[in-house]
Amino acid sequence: MHCLLRPFIALLCGLYGFLWFGINYDDVKRLFTERAFHGQKQFDAPGLTDDIFDQCRLQNGPLWTSELKKWLHPEHDPMKSCNRSFSAWSELLPDGRVQLTEACPEEADCRARAVLLKNEYHTTLGKWYEIREEMVFENDIVEVECQIADVVVYSFIHTQIWRGKAKKNLTAPRPKKAEKLAVKPPSVYIIVLDSIGASHGRRVFNQTHRFLKEEFGAVEMLHMNKVGENSRPNGIAFLFGKLISNINRNMYGLPPIPADWNRTVFCKSFLEEKGFILKEFEKKGYVTMMAEDWDKGVFNWPGCYGFQKQPTTHYMRPFQLRFNKDNVGTMKSNMSTSNCFEQHLFLNEYTEKFIKAYPDRPRAFLTWASYLGHDSPNLPFHTDIQYKEFFERNKEEFDNSFIFFMGDHGLRFGWYSRDPVGQRDVNNPMLMISVPRRLRDDVDLMANLEQNSKELLTMFDTHATLVDIAETFSRPGPYNFSETAEKPGRMGSSLLRPLPSAPRNCKTLPIPPQYCLCEIKKERLNITAAHSAIGKTIATVVNERVAEANVSDICAELEMDQLTQLQRVVGAHDLYEATVRLRPGGGVFQTFVRGFSTDYSVVVPDVTRINKYGKQGDCTKMNEIRPLCYCKSDIAKSSSLR
Repeated sequence: MHCLLRPFIALLCGLYGFLWFGINYDDVKRLFTERAFHGQKQFDAPGLTDDIFDQCRLQNGPLWTSELKKWLHPEHDPMKSCNRSFSAWSELLPDGRVQLTEACPEEADCRARAVLLKNEYHTTLGKWYEIREEMVFENDIVEVECQIADVVVYSFIHTQIWRGKAKKNLTAPRPKKAEKLAVKPPSVYIIVLDSIGASHGRRVFNQTHRFLKEEFGAVEMLHMNKVGENSRPNGIAFLFGKLISNINRNMYGLPPIPADWNRTVFCKSFLEEKGFILKEFEKKGYVTMMAEDWDKGVFNWPGCYGFQKQPTTHYMRPFQLRFNKDNVGTMKSNMSTSNCFEQHLFLNEYTEKFIKAYPDRPRAFLTWASYLGHDSPNLPFHTDIQYKEFFERNKEEFDNSFIFFMGDHGLRFGWYSRDPVGQRDVNNPMLMISVPRRLRDDVDLMANLEQNSKELLTMFDTHATLVDIAETFSRPGPYNFSETAEKPGRMGSSLLRPLPSAPRNCKTLPIPPQYCLCEIKKERLNITAAHSAIGKTIATVVNERVAEANVSDICAELEMDQLTQLQRVVGAHDLYEATVRLRPGGGVFQTFVRGFSTDYSVVVPDVTRINKYGKQGDCTKMNEIRPLCYCKSDIAKSSSLR
């Protein structure tokens, strides 16, 4: 009798555990219906029963951990010992004339010339004028050179915001509707800090964050999800509202989201008339400015056209082309970090001049600081006080404007990107938004921002917000922010309004699965020789992508070196996150695979490289292929050195 009761008691206990502890049905089913990991079985089509992807659990990791404290150094300041006594020998006066300062030796023979934009890759250098000629420069960028005994000993570039006759053809006319507005439309300032993730932004810009919140009522968007690997796809998403690569959703059992633009459109044709957000503001009567500290440019590198003509009323690009690309030795020396100059400070100086130059017009600008955070998690710490003081100096202006203080993605390489906190940061760029003071009393608007700050967001939502600002404030008030504003064909939703009621997860939003911020539980597995098929499968997919790009003749075929990590996705059917090192080149790649025994398939073909690739792929100009390419020419070079 006891023998007969024993199975029923076990069954009742099992049901009790199932109900009480909330055990996942699929996990229980695996125990009874599937064989061991290496057994023979059939498995479902990808994603069809993986309902874990229908939910989205979002959480922020700790700001500091013992590991972060070990490797991060907030006291790091590369400017600590710079030469603060250095004084420029020249200055550019408000009327466009160059004047020598007291620091200039009497024996120096100095001259100046205009630095003009020829195209996105080259400058046109104007005629030299002796300083004593008092030439008035009717352009933004001016170069000064001084010689002593026929040797160039001083070179410097000055900036100004020239509003003279030369700007008549560049500045968009004020629309008649805008002239009738009782209140000038608010200015819009977009400040991008490359490779700054959300949590690292809170650590690095601690004082700046606090200042923005306390003085401008800024709201931090906690769960902004990047939509592409690097700067270009994310930049095009929030500045044009376009997707430039297909989003493969095999992992969810869903069809792909097709790209809006292919490479011909976003790279091998000019970007004019394609909806650049600053152009949209210009059409509404705004005066605009754009400045990047990287001379290669977010829309240009590598080998892309960018803009055919100057895209904004004021464009700082001639400065960076002359300073970085032309690599003038004395200029690099005079304007170096040893003399307390930094690339992002050049941007901030130009920005402040732009703000002051147009008190009568609404302004929209974009600055993009690439050098500051791109390669090191420690380098940005010393700039916290710089940005806080930048906002303080221009407090009245920023207090009455929209501010987007943001990153494009997190730090993608190095130890930080492998740390659990840093791994999330890679896909979670910083975004803080503040609205003009006169709008902070709008209960609906502020409630929407606060609520949306806790939701899963994308760069397309940032774009929709910018479009909303341009369209809404070009009309007379009052303004109603209580309703969702959805437009056919637009991927994003304005953060100033309620978001659509549909579920927000990586299945429903345009987010590639490999970058998804939604938390999923993973179980680390011990790697055995039997798992080598996974690494070989990933290597095959990487080689196929290189072949599809027609660069197999210049990129080496890769093979598995070592499967370094394997994690099972709990609650999903035979889904694993795998990390593999390939050779030659030592590239470390990560993606999701499905299968068992020796039968695996990669369900996210857009394999992500998670270690630095430097110049390994420079033989191809396809930005999306460079991380996957190890140039055959490098193999030949290394062989010749043996």
